[in-house]
Amino acid sequence: MYTAHFGLREIPFGITPDTSYFFTSPHSQEALNTLLVAARNGEGFIKITGEVGTGKTLLCRKFMATLDDGFVTAYIPNPFLEPRTLMMALADELEVVFTRNVNQHQLLKAINKRLLELAAAGKRVLLCLDEAQAIPVESLEALRLLTNLETEKRKLLQIVL
Repeated sequence: MYTAHFGLREIPFGITPDTSYFFTSPHSQEALNTLLVAARNGEGFIKITGEVGTGKTLLCRKFMATLDDGFVTAYIPNPFLEPRTLMMALADELEVVFTRNVNQHQLLKAINKRLLELAAAGKRVLLCLDEAQAIPVESLEALRLLTNLETEKRKLLQIVL
């Protein structure tokens, strides 16, 4: 009703983060630049913190959209998963082919192989985990171990929490 009254094309202040409405304030631009520098420098873990509703998800999505073709991004919106399921979600995001009854070792080996393929193609892989505060401790440890995957020159996987 008020959309017609005010001549709006859509309902304002939707709950779904839409990067086309990203407002570039000095603070948001600084946060975005910090993420971009950290990604380009190959930081293993990158952490975004803020109160509920401050735009962390929007910032993360804008960040992923801003990255150039040298990056492959994987996005897991709800990481409240046990370690094996989290690894399977990452494998899905990286288009790793695996069977559902794959064991942990085989899954990790397949992910590592894919990361090495992408690195050989000149790509950096960045995993964004939204709602990271919900990650179980065991899954966080599994993620930490994934950051041990590296070449002699750089990390094979960067993680944004």
